Amino acid sequence: MNRQSPGKSRLFFIEFLIVLFFFLIIGTVCLRVFVAAHKVTQNADALAHAQTTAASIAEVLEAGESIEDYFPEAVQISSADNDDQSKDYQITWDGDFAVCDADSDSAAYTLTVSLDTEDHTQTVVIICTDYTDETVYELSVTYHLPLTREEVLS
Repeated sequence: MNRQSPGKSRLFFIEFLIVLFFFLIIGTVCLRVFVAAHKVTQNADALAHAQTTAASIAEVLEAGESIEDYFPEAVQISSADNDDQSKDYQITWDGDFAVCDADSDSAAYTLTVSLDTEDHTQTVVIICTDYTDETVYELSVTYHLPLTREEVLS
């Protein structure tokens, strides 16, 4: 009969534990890499969505159109000074960029549009923030408003 000595089985067991430990370390490192890649992808999606929406809003306003016509989900919020020269709008999205209520628990991103008009010059500041109030994207646009017929004739 062939019997293995106890020393060889202990050596095999130690080798097996070393290999198992090695795979646990590699698995942990790979898991961290995949989690980091997922976070980068989420941040890139948020940035792309914020850039696209901000550029669209800026183009709509520069064309002289109303935000409500093209973005019905935009809610006008009251400004601090309450004058006719400035208006603020807000759009809120959840984590999948579906429109949601600003008071909702699922609200993840908020886009705020601030309009300020002074002497035929309109300044638009568009800021997109996440649920931690960290700025995802910011766009400032200033453009000249055309004169009306009455202003030209006077």
